[in-house]
Amino acid sequence: MTKESKNIAKIVNTPLGSLIHVGEKKVENIKITYTKYNNLELERKEINDLGKFINDTDDKVKWLDIIGIHDTNLVNKICQSLKVHPLVIEDILNTSQNPKMEDYDDYIFLVTKLMYFNEEEGLETEQISFILFKDKLISFQELETELFDGILCRLKEGTNIRKNGADDLLYGLLDAIVDNYFLIVEDIGEKIDTVEDELLLNPKKEILQKIYTLKRDLIYIRNSLWPMRNVISSLSKNDYDLIDGKTIYYLRDVYDHVIQMIDIIETYRDICSGMLDTYLSSIGNKTNEVMKVLTIFSTIFIPLTFLAGVYGMNFRYLPELNWKYGYFSFWIISIIIIILMLRFFRKKDWL
Repeated sequence: MTKESKNIAKIVNTPLGSLIHVGEKKVENIKITYTKYNNLELERKEINDLGKFINDTDDKVKWLDIIGIHDTNLVNKICQSLKVHPLVIEDILNTSQNPKMEDYDDYIFLVTKLMYFNEEEGLETEQISFILFKDKLISFQELETELFDGILCRLKEGTNIRKNGADDLLYGLLDAIVDNYFLIVEDIGEKIDTVEDELLLNPKKEILQKIYTLKRDLIYIRNSLWPMRNVISSLSKNDYDLIDGKTIYYLRDVYDHVIQMIDIIETYRDICSGMLDTYLSSIGNKTNEVMKVLTIFSTIFIPLTFLAGVYGMNFRYLPELNWKYGYFSFWIISIIIIILMLRFFRKKDWL
């Protein structure tokens, strides 16, 4: 069972549009950051009064970034003030949601997945949801990350992003999320190389667990990338009034990146399957080598056991029974038999 599916039972048999937070509480206090800008100026600050965002009607681009979504009342208040559909609110609060995009005429709703490695838990995901209006963008994050620092630097430097609308800001954030997958895939690629070297040198039992972990992570990433592919593909088809024609070309570039990563993931999955086959073959060969050595020893002792059995019989008139050199002759014959059999096995390349 994946981490995301552990809490999904919370929404079973609940009415549509129920305000239930599905997932872990990753931050203690919700943080709301309000950014607005145009070509000439930029203002960014933390706020507690949502009216500053909701009632702001100037011609600047406005970005409301919400860190922490466990406060269902706050999320509901923000969305209801902007007349967001109850089903959208439910999807924002449900962190087990797959990436998707929905068009509601006045706004576009997107769900995306951010992935990162946790030293204790391994591969982790964070849901980031977006609601795009004509000149407003709202982002809902579970946990504060450094992922969007590059976008903030570009805003502060006054690059082209300040000259464009909220759709270009959305593109920049999506591009940052998708580019982060490259880092995850690169990290997994390095782990695959390490496991492959260990497998060739010494196929220990622990390697099997590493291979299965890599395969599970690759499937996990693939299950996020395929829906992301559909989301970016839908945005880049120029069917929405909220997406400017110039932004479409940049979204197509993001789409190409997603396709490239899916191809890499499929290649890595094939490599892991090959490593699993190699591991099983190595274990089989090692078992065969052990059995071969044991069989050789058993074969060597067959004639020795026969001789010992013959001279261990309790017949009174056994030939050589009273022979002075009988004991030494027995060992000489036994050693000669061993030497001859070892030479025979080596000549046949069995040893």
